[in-house]
Amino acid sequence: MILSRVRSLRTAAIATILAAFAFLPGCFKAGTPPVAGAVTIELTSPAQTFPLSPGAATTVTATVYDESNNGVTWTSTPVNFGAISGQTSVTGTSNFQTVATITYTAPANISANTTVTITATSVSNPTITASVPIKVSPTVVSLETVLPLTGNSIPAAAQTLAPGQILTLTGAVLPLTVNSQGVAWTLTPADAGSLTGQTTGSANYVAPATISSPLTATVTATAIADSNATASVQVTVLPSGAATNVVVVNVDGGPVPLKVYPNGVFTSVTICNPGSNSSSSPVCQSVDGILVDTGSYGLRLLQSEIALLSLPTFVDGLGNTLENCASNVDGSYLWGPVSQADLYIGGETTVFTSPLPVQVISSTDVIVPESCSNGGTANLNTSQLLGANGILGIGPESTDCTLNGVNLCDGSSQATPPNLYYTCPKVGCATTDSPVVVAPLQQVTNPILFLTNTGTFSTDNNGAILRLPSVSGVESSVTGTLTFGIGTEPNNLLGSATVLTLDSTDQFTTSFNNQTLTNSFIDSGSDALFFPDSLTICTDNPQFFCPASLTALSAEMNGATEGQATVNFSVDNADNLLSNNPGSAAFSNLAGPSGTYQSCANGNASCVFDWGLPFFYGRSVYTHIDACLPPPVACSPTQAAWWAF
Repeated sequence: MILSRVRSLRTAAIATILAAFAFLPGCFKAGTPPVAGAVTIELTSPAQTFPLSPGAATTVTATVYDESNNGVTWTSTPVNFGAISGQTSVTGTSNFQTVATITYTAPANISANTTVTITATSVSNPTITASVPIKVSPTVVSLETVLPLTGNSIPAAAQTLAPGQILTLTGAVLPLTVNSQGVAWTLTPADAGSLTGQTTGSANYVAPATISSPLTATVTATAIADSNATASVQVTVLPSGAATNVVVVNVDGGPVPLKVYPNGVFTSVTICNPGSNSSSSPVCQSVDGILVDTGSYGLRLLQSEIALLSLPTFVDGLGNTLENCASNVDGSYLWGPVSQADLYIGGETTVFTSPLPVQVISSTDVIVPESCSNGGTANLNTSQLLGANGILGIGPESTDCTLNGVNLCDGSSQATPPNLYYTCPKVGCATTDSPVVVAPLQQVTNPILFLTNTGTFSTDNNGAILRLPSVSGVESSVTGTLTFGIGTEPNNLLGSATVLTLDSTDQFTTSFNNQTLTNSFIDSGSDALFFPDSLTICTDNPQFFCPASLTALSAEMNGATEGQATVNFSVDNADNLLSNNPGSAAFSNLAGPSGTYQSCANGNASCVFDWGLPFFYGRSVYTHIDACLPPPVACSPTQAAWWAF
């Protein structure tokens, strides 16, 4: 049993020590009876192996030593959270002893884990009390997927399957109680495949053997004892040619309630503490709303979205934490420690290489070196500010500090590193701190380099293909795919795609409106096409163009050594588009100003053409990661960085 006791003649310190034993099994006995005139209360309740579930009840007993035999009154806090009933009070077997009991019943509906305190107060001396804590928890269903190679389970996230493929799921009802009856399984729509091998703890989803177009199914586990407790996983089955190296992506407005992120393409990941492949019960969290960005490098996660994890951070010999700064051209930045994690995305994982260095974006606002923030305060450390729960940077480099085979942060190419990495003591950085040299294995790394296919055990680690359907003007949302690897599986061959080779700065040239825009790149993380032009700039949304009517334009892409393509596109009035379509997420005619029109010469800073997400609609865009060694070693075309479509 669980026992809490307060004596009137004891000090507060002893009462505090006894409270620490509140949930230890067994009893703490009173010993000798109290001295004459003293009042003591001894509380007991059944040992709480599990928290109470909604509507469950437990009995609490008070043994009161009181010459007047007046017993106790009962209260519970939080007030009106559950109910106290069935109060009894009888004289005990010895003089001056009263035994009182009550039943505490948890609320039928519980939204969060709560500790209820039951207190007995002496009627004879109201200053004498004793309390016992009772934990109550909502009924929730835990849904996990079983990994085919390791047999381990991880929290279920959105899955992509090929026709006929099988997905094994396990479900459990929490809190675990002796009355738990497990879960029942349902499939929606009922004809979107089948469920086999169903038990109260597991089931297999079997995708249809033949389909002609993408199919979406939802598998739901419902607690048998509480139909309000459910958990679901969405499964997308792709036509023949799909494989475990494919994940679904959505242009759907993003994860922030009541806020639409225009032209943002999002996916889901599962993050685990390192060593998840060797643990029978790995600690993991699934995170949706991850922005897919071909213009940056590395996985970056909001700390608030992985609060249950304990990811180890890199530290130096003095115990200082290695911090990463990711600055954006608009003056905003992301700040947080470089941590190590296991990543699962679709049928791919990093667990067979080594823990992936990622940036965990600190939830708290801390002092940031001015060389990172440039004196600004735009720290995008919440989903409301970032518009996402994290960023999956899969650009054409291996880390956020490499360029054309050269690492700019490890001290091998330049003495002064760029403003990317800092070491800070536990008390935090100072505004005057300078960037530090960092070994390559501690830099935030393009996660594709670490990927292994859990179905085939092949390495799909040299790039990715982002495929989105065509958008005619405006669509509420669109669904596409992200395929890992280029030329590593039958479904990721390059074929006849146009390859644009890149220069020493990972860029190519765009010829547009008598301008030679030498700093051009393809960036799914940009919500529009950005280029210098004389088009009218919007009043309400000055980051975009607002021509009087739909304007047709054309530009020519030219690779550094290979590749040429003419691209036709249109620009519409962004103020009208956004105000007239407040719930829509996909805009094919969104564009904005970049640099100064007609001032581009000799590759200056205004010579930028950012081919953002509108360029991706209706295309398969390949991003190949640079695997070249530093100059003067020759680089073969199969190793170099390039984009293709």
